[in-house]
Amino acid sequence: MVSDNLKKVEGEINIAILSNSYGEDRSGAIIGKEIKKLVPNASIIVAPLISFGEEYRKRGLKVITYRPPPPSGGFLLKTVGGFLNDLFSCSDIPFSYVNRLRKIRHKIDKVVVVGDILLLVLAWAAFRKRVWFLAPCKSDYISPHLKIEREIMRKIALRVWTHDELTARNLQNFNIPAIFPGNPMMDELEKENRYVPPKNKPLIGILPGSRKEAYKNMKKIGGLMKILRTLHPYLHFAVAVAETVDENRLKDCINNIDDGVHFVRNGFVDIVTCSRLLLSLSGTASEQSAGLGIPIVSFIGAGPQTTSNRLKGQEKLLGGCLKFVSNFPEGVVDEVTTLLSDDSIRRERGRAGKERMGPKGGARRIAEQVIGRA
Repeated sequence: MVSDNLKKVEGEINIAILSNSYGEDRSGAIIGKEIKKLVPNASIIVAPLISFGEEYRKRGLKVITYRPPPPSGGFLLKTVGGFLNDLFSCSDIPFSYVNRLRKIRHKIDKVVVVGDILLLVLAWAAFRKRVWFLAPCKSDYISPHLKIEREIMRKIALRVWTHDELTARNLQNFNIPAIFPGNPMMDELEKENRYVPPKNKPLIGILPGSRKEAYKNMKKIGGLMKILRTLHPYLHFAVAVAETVDENRLKDCINNIDDGVHFVRNGFVDIVTCSRLLLSLSGTASEQSAGLGIPIVSFIGAGPQTTSNRLKGQEKLLGGCLKFVSNFPEGVVDEVTTLLSDDSIRRERGRAGKERMGPKGGARRIAEQVIGRA
């Protein structure tokens, strides 16, 4: 659905923020919030491609397009099955999205795109003007941009903000105005004060994910926790419960586990920063955890976020802060035991994660550039 009753007020700047979904929505929302801090009278409308725009709504930004995610959860190109399911159920998305945005393009002064090359092309088709482009979906640590992608960025993007410093340097070599201002993913990661870990007990944080596959992931993690508690009776576990997940249903996935497992809603940063290490079957949360300097152990789970290829890519992206273990559960148990017993390995992997993800403050620096103050 869409509303096109945006008014052009004399002296007011109208900005449109487009994003793919989920993690991109969050970065776009924080950038929008920072723009409003700098220019309170700015009018900001947002248009997520495949989400309901929850991240924008909770920050008070006006959502003009919204749609339930496709069957793949937004990972249509990661698996053949996901691609085919999405093709039949959501084939109209690009066309309806562009048509909706065309209705307001004459009222928009600046466009910020947060997502992939496809969304950048859709932005051009809708607004017919060059746009600002935050490109968190691709990194040269995993797979450099293709020639056609570089050509599209060069022609459409006023500036490209990259996922990391390496990608920015490489794009600059092709005369693309790319910089790494810091990663907006690392912004607004403040302690929630919702969880205090038990004293004198090593804590392992659990990130089962924020989509429907979190329940299957939790069952697999539950079996792993039983093994770890047998070998290390002193361990304590804390599960970060996402807003989009049913806490009681998540608890039901780990029957017959003794005390020592806490479920905490909206306490992600509290859990991560108090943990010796993390067992993660998440996407964005793993990258944020690496940026906070906490080593991660991951393994194949349910859904397109935790396939072997995707997790191997995350391992490269995060400089080994995340370790993908294919041998489940024995290999995972060995990896956890090593991390629990060796502080130097934990520190080195945490340092690598911080280096790859970069500093916080990226959203503020991006906002300053969009409005011309940097």
